[in-house]
Amino acid sequence: MTKNHVKPIIKRLRSVTETASAAAELAGILKAGDLLLFTGEIGAGKTTFIQSLAQNLGITEPVTSPTFVLHAIYESGRVMLSHVDLYRLSGNIEVESFGFEDYYDKAVTVIEWADRYSGFREPYLTLHFEYGELENERILTMMPAGGDWAARLCCMQET
Repeated sequence: MTKNHVKPIIKRLRSVTETASAAAELAGILKAGDLLLFTGEIGAGKTTFIQSLAQNLGITEPVTSPTFVLHAIYESGRVMLSHVDLYRLSGNIEVESFGFEDYYDKAVTVIEWADRYSGFREPYLTLHFEYGELENERILTMMPAGGDWAARLCCMQET
């Protein structure tokens, strides 16, 4: 199934609690080798979602956005988590220079500011966050690309 034939899943998250619940739901279907691409404005909920995702993968270390170190590895969960932040990078060559893809096959890889790099290869799941109408509301759009993502996401409900 190609990207053009996959329907996105849209979730309206009205609170941090609902964001954590959505992350827990997704964590339940994740496995080593999964690539999650996070996009959206500053403060839209990417890091909050990733922190809840990590907790639900059993990660016991504190998870923070690796904006200045670019890449953090967490090994305490049921699956390793590779957390990448591309915010400070400015193009494909710069992104490719630090080798985060070395962890693709042995970890769940989450990449914040993924729209700063155009070289990602399917399969992956894009998670786009935007502000909702209410103060704490966020709109999460999940778009599967390749692999078995569409089948694995079939149990997730739109809200």
